[in-house]
Amino acid sequence: MKKRQKKRILKWFALLIIICGVSIGIKYVFFPDENEKIRKTISLAVSEIEKKDINSFIRHFTLDYRDCFDNTYGTLYILLRNNIDSIRTIDIDISQIEIDIEKSNATVRFFATFYIKTTDGEDYKDAGRFILKIRKEDLKWRVYRLDEMGYEFD
Repeated sequence: MKKRQKKRILKWFALLIIICGVSIGIKYVFFPDENEKIRKTISLAVSEIEKKDINSFIRHFTLDYRDCFDNTYGTLYILLRNNIDSIRTIDIDISQIEIDIEKSNATVRFFATFYIKTTDGEDYKDAGRFILKIRKEDLKWRVYRLDEMGYEFD
């Protein structure tokens, strides 16, 4: 009798561990944390602009978007649409990502390096630190402000 009880307890314990493991897996697959959602949004936006998919890229921005270069949502879209055909390749590397979330808003600080080759053979390289302001709209994180950080020397 005791042997049967031990087996039953072990089976229930194993079942409990399996259920906990599946629950944790489901949480991370279907309900990732907000930091991961933001990182995924940034990664997706970079991938779309590198593919020169302007329509998909612009969906990551709010209609009231502004940046430090005096672009709005509309001027950014027109600028990209009018110039994308003159670009052969775009490569953007983003690193040193820091995310601060406060309710439905987040501030993302990062370092970006840009490599652009034009169809007429010119190469452009640039790098800088940026501050991205994003907010959650319709369960998606969207960019409403982009600013370049000034250089700081110790």
